Amino acid sequence: MEVGISTACFYPDYLTEETIPIIAKMGIKTVEVFLESYSEYNEGFCKAMRDDLDRYGIEVNSIHAIGTQFEPQLFSATERQRNDASKMLIKVLKAAKILRAKIYVFHGPAVKKDTTPIVDFDKIAKHVDYIADTAGEYGIKFSWENVYWCWFSYPEFATYLRQVVKSKNVYFTLDIKQAMKSKKDPFEYLKAMGRRLANVHLCDYDDGGNLYLPGRGNFNFEKLSRELKNIDYKGPVIMEVYRNNYREQQEIVESIDFLRCIFEK
Repeated sequence: MEVGISTACFYPDYLTEETIPIIAKMGIKTVEVFLESYSEYNEGFCKAMRDDLDRYGIEVNSIHAIGTQFEPQLFSATERQRNDASKMLIKVLKAAKILRAKIYVFHGPAVKKDTTPIVDFDKIAKHVDYIADTAGEYGIKFSWENVYWCWFSYPEFATYLRQVVKSKNVYFTLDIKQAMKSKKDPFEYLKAMGRRLANVHLCDYDDGGNLYLPGRGNFNFEKLSRELKNIDYKGPVIMEVYRNNYREQQEIVESIDFLRCIFEK
């Protein structure tokens, strides 16, 4: 398993494209590109960014969009809303293809804080199949991420979804900090995702829910590495932290080295 990093780790200090030379200087060769706004979905922007990535020998594992801009509307009650959202989805998938990403990380609809999502899985299955199959047409894996403020905020969501969809292109992204924020065991999410796991986001935290760079909290990364090997996971693991989780960029390098000693051995 290769250790990579998300461009989101540098937001908002640097624009998305400005993170590439920084990441290259750190010796990191795999990234998740978090496209931060509509203009970053444009073909010209993505081609220029791909040129920079090639210049530094960096590969894009996955892309992320600002999901609240269109992802909830893919499940809207009216066809007009779904069609408009679909146009944005296709734009994002085209961006992913230009960047040569393998995975599209999806948040989906949000829920009210501290409420259990009520999801009609039979009803949403056709919409999920459409999204996943459309991603497949661009050679991209559709990967639904667990997020504490979205539908996928509890492990059983993955189990129920797998039972109703027909598409073979439905995968999952495990985010351990989001699992913690959901007050759930990250390993329960992993169990529910099983071999449909396509992507992993890493952060660290303590018993009080405070977030840290990996290696500075008390999350058991060694156990995660073992469990990933048990399901024969061979994809990268992506460090995704917030800007207020560190002071100096050197701290990121140290955290990446910590993760490499665990996941790349």
